[in-house]
Amino acid sequence: KIIAKLADNVYLFFLNLKPPRPQLITGKAKLAETTHAPVVRGRNIKSVMGDEDMKIAIRKAKIDDVGVIVELHRKAVEEINSDFYSPKAIKEWLKDISEENVKHQFQNSSWIVAKTNNKLVGFGQYSVDGGEIYQINIDPKYVKQGVGRKLYEHMENTFENRKIEKISLNSTLNAIEFYKKLGFKVVGKTFIGSVEMIKMEKSLRASQ
Repeated sequence: KIIAKLADNVYLFFLNLKPPRPQLITGKAKLAETTHAPVVRGRNIKSVMGDEDMKIAIRKAKIDDVGVIVELHRKAVEEINSDFYSPKAIKEWLKDISEENVKHQFQNSSWIVAKTNNKLVGFGQYSVDGGEIYQINIDPKYVKQGVGRKLYEHMENTFENRKIEKISLNSTLNAIEFYKKLGFKVVGKTFIGSVEMIKMEKSLRASQ
């Protein structure tokens, strides 16, 4: 059963170093957390502007951001992940993305948002001390504009400041190349319910 499988999956979204886990790790919660949006194929999703024209600011997420985070997350699943996963998997994701889940997870993990022109265009969730990235999601209209990279760089800098030696994550199928370009290597695969995830890691030892 999904809940049972996800309870056994101590890696949430990207890979795993067994840090303190967010407490809302039911099957539903994990599917709600398991989405990346950096890579798009199939559908014609129009970007809004060139990367050189867009200034991206990263800040800690606030409780007032939750509604927009949920809306953006659902949009990313519907418009991006649906090109890589079955309707069944997409239905599982969408069913469990809720403000209640996000608010609960705010208590147990770190969240950041990306804004441009006062618009929230992406967010990330991670374990600061555990060296795990749980999710990075981007508004489909802002993919390939450097938003995902900015969110990732903020998290990596935080990990380096905490002397974390390795970052781990479970990547969705659409985000594998995105993470490879950032220096991650594939180390295996896993399933969260019926959703295939790719286990990836990156060493930070050389940069410290």
